[in-house]
Amino acid sequence: MDYVADTTFLAGLWRRQAWAVNFAQENAAKSLGLPWLLLGEFKHGALRAGHEPAGVENFLRIGFPMLDPLPAIPVYARLCSQLQDTGVYREIGQNDLWIGASAIAAGRPLLTRNRRHFDKMDGLELVVLDSSSR
Repeated sequence: MDYVADTTFLAGLWRRQAWAVNFAQENAAKSLGLPWLLLGEFKHGALRAGHEPAGVENFLRIGFPMLDPLPAIPVYARLCSQLQDTGVYREIGQNDLWIGASAIAAGRPLLTRNRRHFDKMDGLELVVLDSSSR
């Protein structure tokens, strides 16, 4: 596995947004792993947006492997403790803490558009994608 995806990247692929599709095409030889929590976030967003569940399930069958959640547990605990000590713990959602911990535990960079939360996590390598990403 070469990268770990954040929900923003997966949603960009779902919506066929150029920045996500272009990155995926340019990195087609690289593999992408999904944190377990990302699937819940993605399905929640699709449900709220009224997307057809069968279409969402079909999209998720693209073949992204799900990361083992167990290695992320001690990383999550360390991140939470560090962020509580610095006072920024409440600024970051629990889902993002788990996603960041999953990428750190996997030792792979996280693909995201959400620099605001993930920049605060020590040891997390980011690939920040935006509309100008090619």
